[in-house]
Formats: sequence, C-alpha cells, structure tokens
Amino acid sequence: MRILAICSALVLASCTAHMTSNVRIDGAPFSPSTCLSGQANGFSGVELADPKGQRLRLAQNLNGTLTAVYFPSGSTVGDELGACFTMNTQHGVGVVNGVRNVEGSAVLSCTTQRHQVNGAVQFENCH
Repeated sequence: MRILAICSALVLASCTAHMTSNVRIDGAPFSPSTCLSGQANGFSGVELADPKGQRLRLAQNLNGTLTAVYFPSGSTVGDELGACFTMNTQHGVGVVNGVRNVEGSAVLSCTTQRHQVNGAVQFENCH
C-alpha cells in the first residue's frame, strides 16, 4: 500500500507544470504560476499566467513566424507585441484531456508603444 502511495505521488509530481522566469513586463517582474499548452486554445505554443491575472501568449503561426501577445490583468483582448522573441518547444509525453504537454524556453525582447517585455522563461509540463 505504501509503495502504491509513493508511486502515485511521483506520477502526480511529474505532471505538475514548472516555470522559471526573469521576464519583466513594463519594468515589473512577471512570475508565471501556471502555463497552458496552446493546443487548448487552438494555437501552437504556450500561454503563461501569473497570480495577478496577467497572461503572456507565445505562439507559432501556421507560416512558421512567431507572435507574442500580452493580456493585462482582467483583459479578454490582448496587446500584440509581434515577433520579438525566440522560442524552442517540444511536446512532452503526457496527455491531459487530449492536450499534449509542452515544454521549452523563450527569450523575449519586445518594445511597443504600450508595453515593454524582456527576459527569458523556461517551462515544462504545460497542458
């Protein structure tokens, strides 16, 4: 029984999303606490969110270009930042509700008239 509990804990821990970020949005630290595979929202990439409700969507378009979009806290419409980052992603082995986990990293250097987003982020087990 104890072995089953330990194995179950290890399986659950391996499915938990992990992120490391030194990204700054408009000068303030952006510390994502959740990440989602873009597949859940119909795009290739990842969406990162912090406890304040800010979201950063990093997407690869159908033509291979990249687009970053920043959603301020409480906003349902994002501010497009453009193709101002590099990103490496791989599909993980886990699948949750038909959505394959995503892992990878991105380096951002985005400046628009409204926002500045800079830094690097690593993510894994985003589903």
